Amino acid sequence: MKNANLNNTIRFIDKKAEYEGKNYHGRLNLKNLKEKSNKVIRYQDRKKIKEHNATKEKLKNTKLYKARKIILTISICLLLFFSIVFLCNKFYKPNLINIEITNLKSESNYLSNPEVSTYTNIVEESIQGILNIKSKIIVEELHKNGNLIFTQGYFNLPDKGYIYYDMIIQNNNPYSLKINGQEFITK
Repeated sequence: MKNANLNNTIRFIDKKAEYEGKNYHGRLNLKNLKEKSNKVIRYQDRKKIKEHNATKEKLKNTKLYKARKIILTISICLLLFFSIVFLCNKFYKPNLINIEITNLKSESNYLSNPEVSTYTNIVEESIQGILNIKSKIIVEELHKNGNLIFTQGYFNLPDKGYIYYDMIIQNNNPYSLKINGQEFITK
């Protein structure tokens, strides 16, 4: 068996003649040396890479990996929902109806006759002074809440008719005068 290939020898061409015929350059091409495909990998490293690729393939075949996009979208939606709820709780002002009413107490909003005449005079003088009119001013409603006095009424101008007003008096001074939604007292 050893002698079977004895006459079939491989003839090697003289290297010098081969180099001259192919315009051989003695320098190595650096681009080819830097490519990853030209590196020689040791057996142990190759074995580790194969094991790593095998575990990666196992992971890719799991149901959890295949459903990763659905899980990601659900988690992003939940995160957005909780962030919106947090921001609403932080910046939304609660409705006053939900406040506990344990600290309320009953006060009389009744005004005596001297107080009514005093506040009526204050209303008449302030409206006539602010609007510069000489018409009679009628006070329809007058009540107090704490140190504020709330009044409503009207006055008649011959060319414009009845004009209704709302006024707030605080510490015997006019605090607010509104006619047709316009404020006439600047604070």
